[in-house]
Amino acid sequence: MCGAMVRALTGDAQLQWSGQTLYQGTNVVPLLAAHQSEVSLDLDDQRALIDGAGLKLKLSDAVLHAQHTPSDPIERLVYELLEQLRVEALVPETWPGVAHNLSTRFLKWAQAFIDSGLTETSLGLLMFTIAVSTWSRLSSHEVPDDMSDIMEATRANINSEIGGYFVALRRHRFNQNAYIEQSLALAKWVNSAIQAAGSNASGNQSVNRRRAGFALPLHFESANVTPPPVVQGASSRSWESAGQRYRVFTRAYDKVVLATQLVRTAQLIEFREQIDQEVLKSGIPVQRLARIFKQRLASVKREGWRFAQEEGYLDGSRLSQLITDPNQHAIFKDEQPRLMNDCAVTILLDCSGSMKTHAQPISLMVDVMGRALDMAGIEVEILGFSTQAWNGGRAKRDWQRAGQPNLPGRLNERLHLIFKAGTVSWQRGRSGIAALRKLDLFKEGIDGEAIEWACERLMARPVKRRILMVVSDGCPMDTATNQCNDEHYLDQHLKQVLAKQQQLCQVDICALGVGLDLGWFYKRRLAIDTEATIDNATVMSIVDLLTLKH
Repeated sequence: MCGAMVRALTGDAQLQWSGQTLYQGTNVVPLLAAHQSEVSLDLDDQRALIDGAGLKLKLSDAVLHAQHTPSDPIERLVYELLEQLRVEALVPETWPGVAHNLSTRFLKWAQAFIDSGLTETSLGLLMFTIAVSTWSRLSSHEVPDDMSDIMEATRANINSEIGGYFVALRRHRFNQNAYIEQSLALAKWVNSAIQAAGSNASGNQSVNRRRAGFALPLHFESANVTPPPVVQGASSRSWESAGQRYRVFTRAYDKVVLATQLVRTAQLIEFREQIDQEVLKSGIPVQRLARIFKQRLASVKREGWRFAQEEGYLDGSRLSQLITDPNQHAIFKDEQPRLMNDCAVTILLDCSGSMKTHAQPISLMVDVMGRALDMAGIEVEILGFSTQAWNGGRAKRDWQRAGQPNLPGRLNERLHLIFKAGTVSWQRGRSGIAALRKLDLFKEGIDGEAIEWACERLMARPVKRRILMVVSDGCPMDTATNQCNDEHYLDQHLKQVLAKQQQLCQVDICALGVGLDLGWFYKRRLAIDTEATIDNATVMSIVDLLTLKH
């Protein structure tokens, strides 16, 4: 819904909303204003966030804004906030719902500022006063009495110095160039005031940016963090020459195998013990995750009726009671609801060679997620895809013996792995997860066929909702196929498969990019860094990715 809203607001079909991140194609659109940080998943907050982002894209010249962005973190904090408040103040009168969303969100942020205790410091109170005063001047909204009382003394003290800035900001709100000049001057004044107050306080005060779960983001910190690289795809001449039809030279050697059959029992036990110890050390609250899954993926099932109720549907069989006793009110009936998890989840793992280095954190993540889903009563299946050989194996040798015909299509021995079947309980199937640490299973990857296979297995489950999460670190990669067709042949097949599944609307597909943004293929995706610890925050981001509806 958020993606549809921002596309409708801006008219830009390239915009996507995934993993609490706004993308324009595969490029991240940063949301940098203070009141756009750490926004809850509450529907009203999300709508306000998207409305503000859409207005910024629609009404702000991004190039002009970037040209004047100050390097000092305090000045940038003020500069980003002022520009966002400007575009939010320009919401058309014909969009009263958007205006309501934005004002409600800002006041909620301001209240969180107060509740955090940051306004109890002189520096925090200064930032609060600047933010709320600017919002009130630009949008012509009255400041609530309780907030006005908190900042009244500070506002009176600084009005003689910066009152003119507020007047100029409102006067130039329709002219971004003139507005920038005033916002930079105000940002510079705020920075000077904070620096002066900090030195006068003899080190007792600082810009305390986080308190009681509330944060004032200083973007210079995140600006130095390199975003995950974006997977790059391209067109394929072989694909076009084949009429955009996927070919397989031979399926004679393809296999679907239980992963436990490929690992010695003693080694499985050793791997399983390693994972159990890591789960304990991680401190990830599996039971809490199970409750979240149960709440978010549950559906309501009606089971019979409750009679003798004081509200609901009128029960004709009890009307005689009303006649004999006018004070009798228990003459209604109501449907009896029961929450149930009519859902199946499949986690499909890329077991290509480049994923070897991620086997340890990914197996830990899969174990935690699978455990929590099973505890929530949700069918969970863990699958993987690889090949039985490097560089084509027997399939390529058959092609060579056949005279090496042009455009042979897929040219390797496909291997599909079942780490845990959906019909198997977690207690019985947990040993299969340990096979993920058998590194010689990781060879090459043929993603499109694997997704088709996973979706077919999901469709066989008699459930209402089906979710597929693909875990991968890049494009499909099979050396023999790429050499005998071209390097983007498998990319095009993957895109075709995903487009078909999206059109069918039978399986919700999302992707977890391992150190890579998979936006070229998947609309719903999240990139994680497995070199860092798989902690609670990372796991909760993955939970959000899995549970948000398409």
